[in-house]
Amino acid sequence: MKQQFIALTAALSLAATGLTACAGSDAESDNDPVSGGAIRVTGSATVEPITSFIADRTDHDVRISADGSTDGFEAFCDGKSDLNDSSVAIPAEFQQQCSDNGIEFIELPIALDAVTIVKHADNTWAQDLTTEQLHDIWAADSPVTKWSDIDPSWPDEEIGLYCRPDGSGTLEVFKDKVLGGDTIRDDYEATDDIDELSGWIADDPNGIGFMGVGNYLATDGETRDLIDNVLVDGVSPSREATQEGEYPLSRPLFVYVSAEALDGNDALADFMGTYLNRVEGVLPRVYFYQLPEQEYNDARTRFDDRVTGADDRWST
Repeated sequence: MKQQFIALTAALSLAATGLTACAGSDAESDNDPVSGGAIRVTGSATVEPITSFIADRTDHDVRISADGSTDGFEAFCDGKSDLNDSSVAIPAEFQQQCSDNGIEFIELPIALDAVTIVKHADNTWAQDLTTEQLHDIWAADSPVTKWSDIDPSWPDEEIGLYCRPDGSGTLEVFKDKVLGGDTIRDDYEATDDIDELSGWIADDPNGIGFMGVGNYLATDGETRDLIDNVLVDGVSPSREATQEGEYPLSRPLFVYVSAEALDGNDALADFMGTYLNRVEGVLPRVYFYQLPEQEYNDARTRFDDRVTGADDRWST
């Protein structure tokens, strides 16, 4: 399946000047409120490269902790961050938490992503998996533990499972779209560190996992040569298939802004104005996909007018 992405990766690489997750990502590990004028961002490790890329090209002090979408909402809805990057629309429980704490938020869709199934490059058998097969690999009550349990002609080897931990929006999207409410098994390795996740799969010829398409495509060096993507139900996680709604594991990505934090905070307002003006053009450079043009116009209007609350059309 690597051939499926050669043209896309080459085109994106021509535009890329390299991903950065450095200076803007050195947030303190605790959830103390922001002080000293710094803009504090919590949330999704998937969205973090987008926010970091923009933040590193502004003069603002932006401190990002990529601790997972829902873990980020815990801090955000307690008033302990200014922004929350999220790979899922804000769940009802966090809408309630924000409401209970008097935190109004502005919901801003910024990109499209495809939750990409990733395997070791030496795996030549599982190049196209159905949603049902993925369910059987990951469901807690499934008897599947070896590749041969999926197809007798496949290797009689234990499947190594790698993914994101609890608190990750990517994990929640995968469970929703693949498991459909069934419990996920618990014998997998999990991390919020995307490089570590890619490295685990690269080290295990029988390994399989999932991550955002931008995280997959941004993997560089020897690790990138050792991993490969998988078709799902015969569909590649390409830009066209994702934008057309054909890829079954596609999803929007968001930034949530605290209206309270915006009040009188010119630096935050300026940063978000820059973010919304640049993000559409930045996405190819960090290997994510663009929403329809109108969504960016609507997001800028929503931000300028300080329209708070969740949009029902994004809710699952």
